[in-house]
Amino acid sequence: MSSIGKLFGDSADPRTTRCAAATKANGLAVDIVPAQPSAGAGKPENLVSKFEGTDGFVLTESRAIVKYIAALSDNNQLNGTDLKSQAKVDQWINFADNEIFMPLSDLHSLFNGDVPYNKTAEQRASALLQHGLTELEQHLAAQTFVVGHRLTSADLTVAANVYAVFTELLGEASRAKYPHTLRYVQLIVNQRALSGVFTTPIPFAKEDAKFVPPKKEKKPEKPKETAAPAAAAAPAAADDDEEKPVAKPKNPLDALPKSTFNLEDWKRVYSNEDTRAKALPWFYEHFDADGYSIWRFDFKYNDELTQVFMSANQIGGFFTRLEGCRKYAMGTAGVFGKANDSTISGVVMVRGKDWVPVLSCAPDIESYDVTPLELSKPEEKKFFEDMLAWEAVIDGREWADGKMLK
Repeated sequence: MSSIGKLFGDSADPRTTRCAAATKANGLAVDIVPAQPSAGAGKPENLVSKFEGTDGFVLTESRAIVKYIAALSDNNQLNGTDLKSQAKVDQWINFADNEIFMPLSDLHSLFNGDVPYNKTAEQRASALLQHGLTELEQHLAAQTFVVGHRLTSADLTVAANVYAVFTELLGEASRAKYPHTLRYVQLIVNQRALSGVFTTPIPFAKEDAKFVPPKKEKKPEKPKETAAPAAAAAPAAADDDEEKPVAKPKNPLDALPKSTFNLEDWKRVYSNEDTRAKALPWFYEHFDADGYSIWRFDFKYNDELTQVFMSANQIGGFFTRLEGCRKYAMGTAGVFGKANDSTISGVVMVRGKDWVPVLSCAPDIESYDVTPLELSKPEEKKFFEDMLAWEAVIDGREWADGKMLK
């Protein structure tokens, strides 16, 4: 069987797994190539899945890739059989990414030391994951598949994400809370059409994963020095003039020149004062444009948004995943419009002149377009102020709900 192209990504990553599953379900083949960060390592576009077709077609972001591969064959209709089922497939793919994969990714990063461990961040991610699994469990109580009565790309996404949760995070006692979800995952991964994609029998985690602090290395004891004659002690004074090594900053942003703008003071003023009457005047009086920059971010997949509260939860999850970089950022984001006709946009100020060192600590930043805001331009200044006041209107859609990053 000839390959349709190359899929770049970690074979153990659910984002790669779902794409491989879509390929297999359609009776096709794809070459999985381990992702290698390029010269621009650190930028999100170098860290996400990428597909290169044999015809030269290139596609990034696993959500788009899985739907593209699923559509390569009409036989299985993996993306849905009609407009309504297609919309439901999009809904559940979106749900699986935001409510399951994102907290899974956060916990994985915390437990493996990819980001500094933070107990509050762990509790938030665990609560989000539990909420997502509970909602899925309730849905599957009366469903064999998440959409309709046949396998879809939504199942490939949901199952890949939950498979990772059950094999990496949740032990037997925790999995027992979700019997319908457990039955569902076993059903999907054992589909004959997906043979070889998932490891079976499923290698379930025995116990819940947890953070284990790294062991501190014992410093070798210095040999005791014999007392030197008092006369010989004088030359040692010259050593006092030698430069002592400077401790390296924990985060590159800490090495930036000190700013006159106190971000924590601004957060307190914004939270406690009227936005337009007092907070914004304070901001313009104290803001340091050399030490900070302001950015706008817009969700790329607004056509997949459904309920306003779910979209607001998505923003909340995104901000939660910025926990490790919260001391370098402040922002706000909103849902504009109504159910099944809404968009997500936000503004954020970050330490330094580049958003990447701050926002890229949240893996879902790849789902947003990030552009600079220039306060010297009246339209962009107005947008910034309206966003902070939660009064912005975008493309005729009014502010429906929002979240703050502070």
